[in-house]
Amino acid sequence: SVLRNSSKLKNSERFSKVFISPDRTPAEREERRKLVAALKEKVRTEPQQYHYLKNGEICSREHLQCYRTTDEPEENDSDSDQKMAEAVLLELKEAFDGFERSIDKRLEKMC
Repeated sequence: SVLRNSSKLKNSERFSKVFISPDRTPAEREERRKLVAALKEKVRTEPQQYHYLKNGEICSREHLQCYRTTDEPEENDSDSDQKMAEAVLLELKEAFDGFERSIDKRLEKMC
């Protein structure tokens, strides 16, 4: 389906800026506009958080810091790198677990 494969566009040099979304009724579009406006306000007022839309709700979480804010090296550089790697792995595991649960639910509905 077009929507299912639309995420592949970001890997294309020519279509990397193209976004495809499902058709919405006028009421759904208005609701979406309000939701996006609320999201933008939340991003402006709470920049320390990462905000995103999921299932029609605004979700927030801590930013994953993958960069340094100063040019000075940290004292325990390897400890910092280890903690960052652990945080990334934990986030990936949580994302995979959520994906796995959604697949299980879909399989249950099919049976």
